[in-house]
Amino acid sequence: MKATDVYLRGEFGRKSSQTFATSGSSKNGLNLYREPKERDKNRYNIDTQKLNFSTARFSPDEIEKQNHDLINHANDFLTNEDTGLPVFLEPEAVQLLSLWCRTPQQMRRFIGIILNAKYRVEKDHQDIGVLIPLDDEELKPLMTKALRRYFNVLRSNEKHIKNVENYLYGTMQNLFGVWRNQQAAREYVAKHPEEQNTDNERSWN
Repeated sequence: MKATDVYLRGEFGRKSSQTFATSGSSKNGLNLYREPKERDKNRYNIDTQKLNFSTARFSPDEIEKQNHDLINHANDFLTNEDTGLPVFLEPEAVQLLSLWCRTPQQMRRFIGIILNAKYRVEKDHQDIGVLIPLDDEELKPLMTKALRRYFNVLRSNEKHIKNVENYLYGTMQNLFGVWRNQQAAREYVAKHPEEQNTDNERSWN
C-alpha cells in the first residue's frame, strides 16, 4: 500500500460524506441531477402538443379581447378574395355587421341566415334554374342597403319584431326574389327586342 493510496481514499471519503450530507442520501442526489432534464423534457413536449384554442382555456377578459379584434377587423378578412373564401358582402356591409354582432359566432350565424334565404329562393324556382350570384356587383350594394333597412327597423320598432332572425330571413328572401325578377325582366327584353320596340311605338302614338 502506498501513501498516496491512503491520501486519495481519505479525500474521496471526505468528498463523499459532504455530498451525502448536503443531499441527504445518494438517491436524492441522483434525483437532483435528473430533475432539470425532466423539466426540459416537459418544456419541449408543450411545443409539440396539438393546438387548442377552446374558450375553456382563456379567461373571460381574454375572450372579450379576441372577439373584439375579430369583429373589428372582419371586413379585412371576410371580404378578402386572396383568402379563397367566398366573398359576397362588400366591406361596407361587413363593417355594418361588426357594429351589431358581438362575437364571431353571431356574425357567422347572421351570414348563414343570408345564405339560407338565397338557397330558399333558388329552391322555390329550381324548375326554371334560378341562381342568385351573391358576388354580382349590382347585388352587393343592394344587400348592404337591405341590411341597413333591417337594422333601422329593429332600432325603430324593436318591440314589434318578435323574432329578429326570421325578420332577417324574410328581408333577404324578399330582396333576392325582387332582384331575380328584375334580372328575368332584363333577360326577356334582351331576347325579345321587337316587343320593346312595339311598346315604344305605342307610347308615341
